[in-house]
Amino acid sequence: MENWTIRLAAAVLALLTAACAGPSLPGRAHGRPSPSPSASAAARPGSIDAFVPQAVSFVESHRGLRFKQPVKVNHLSDAEFSQRIVSLQRRDRADTDRQAKLYRALGLVGRDVDVEKAEEELLGGNVVGYYDPKTKELVVRGDTATVSVKHVVVHELTHALQDQWFGLDANQKDMTDDQALAYISLVEGDAVRIERAYVASLSSGERDQLARADAGSGGTPSGVPRVLVELLSFPYVAGPPFTSALLQARGQPGLDGAFKDRPAGTSQVLQPELFLNGDRPQTVSEPAADGAAFDRGVLGEVQTGVLLESAVASGGLTRDQEQVAAHAWAGDRYVAWSSGDSYCLRVRFAARTPSGAAALGSALQKLTGTNPHAQVDAGPQPVFTSCG
Repeated sequence: MENWTIRLAAAVLALLTAACAGPSLPGRAHGRPSPSPSASAAARPGSIDAFVPQAVSFVESHRGLRFKQPVKVNHLSDAEFSQRIVSLQRRDRADTDRQAKLYRALGLVGRDVDVEKAEEELLGGNVVGYYDPKTKELVVRGDTATVSVKHVVVHELTHALQDQWFGLDANQKDMTDDQALAYISLVEGDAVRIERAYVASLSSGERDQLARADAGSGGTPSGVPRVLVELLSFPYVAGPPFTSALLQARGQPGLDGAFKDRPAGTSQVLQPELFLNGDRPQTVSEPAADGAAFDRGVLGEVQTGVLLESAVASGGLTRDQEQVAAHAWAGDRYVAWSSGDSYCLRVRFAARTPSGAAALGSALQKLTGTNPHAQVDAGPQPVFTSCG
């Protein structure tokens, strides 16, 4: 999950800007005065380079931290930028292949779905820019600072500021998928908060222009599995309420502290009181595999919810039942293996209460109605097995 910095401009932008919150709480920026970006000295009016100093000032004043050094801006043509995105995705091909096998095992994608191609379709033509914590540069498509580009620059410069203070790339090592998704939600929630504040500062005419640009950007390409859209958009949707809860409860020190004492899973993002109270996911024993394991880990609350939504789509569960079952999640552990030309996954769940375990087990049982290769062993810790 290393490509968290890629901006899903079309897939989730409407969600982020349609109902912009008011400006985030500005605070006194801590740290040394930020250096002026060298690229702005002879910048063309209307260019991204000319806008960067304004964006830097906005990010610093609303995030309460100062840049420690200038951020390099790398401008690429459409063709170069699209190729860079594809290269980033292909760099993580092994992880994409692993995740595709898990999705197949859970019945979330069919055998005929090329997950790597679907990700390229979802991201390739829609990304405006991204910050790369490996190269420490902001990579953008073109050099014209349109209103549709400016708020993305603000968002990505927030990532650069986070990286300079907290070391984003280093913090993603040795995480389960669920821990990584929770951490990404913190990172993106913080950046979306600053981005929304910037959009709220625009004139009504500029906001109308941005809304028209969003409306014409197109929707999700046909054939892209729902699981990809759900998981890729999750940090942008769930992250902002999480960071707002931290700010309300503990102020900026609490938000900054979360980058060091990270959320332990997506359950803490979806239910911020769990993070604030130090209520961490339970450790669950790994179930036995029926073959040589190719992966093991934790699904987490959000992926459990995505799994249960399959039963909602088929009519086996109501939305309320799905949410009750997903929120009952208190921990899990899965193991995955190959079986002939199929992939299988077995996951043991822990629930917060006996009634929660019953609700979760009952909800999982509904999945067997549409998946003949799935089975559930109910009990205090329900075990779900699925092949596909």
